[in-house]
This record gives sequence, C-alpha cells and structure tokens, in this order.
Amino acid sequence: MLLSSGAVAHADPVAEPDPGVTPEPAAAQFGPVLGDSVGPDAGLLAVGGGLVVAAGGAALWLKRRRAGEPAE
Repeated sequence: MLLSSGAVAHADPVAEPDPGVTPEPAAAQFGPVLGDSVGPDAGLLAVGGGLVVAAGGAALWLKRRRAGEPAE
C-alpha cells in the first residue's frame, strides 16, 4: 500500500495540449518511408502470396479428403 501511494506522489504532471496545435497522425510520419522501401508492386506480391497459400491449403484438404481422413 505504501509503495503505490509513493509512486503516485512522484508522478510527473500531465502537460495540457496547446489548443492551437493539431497533432500529426502517426501514419503521416511513416507513410513515405514505408512507401519508398516496399515498392509499387507490394500489393500484387501480397495477393499472389495469399493465393498460393490458399491453393496449397485447398490441395492439402482435398488430398486428406480423398485419403479418407476426417477433416479438421
């Protein structure tokens, strides 16, 4: 009990935000860095990779179904 009340007594006061300044969103800070490093074809790679994974899962499911194993 004493430790928790001591920690509250030494906490720094919270600064009030300046009403004239609007904060910048975090996405605006990282947008150009991520956009330049990934490249314009990143979306196509992600969709293609997802299709490959889905096709592999479907093939595995079909193989198990034809073998007579119960589906999970």
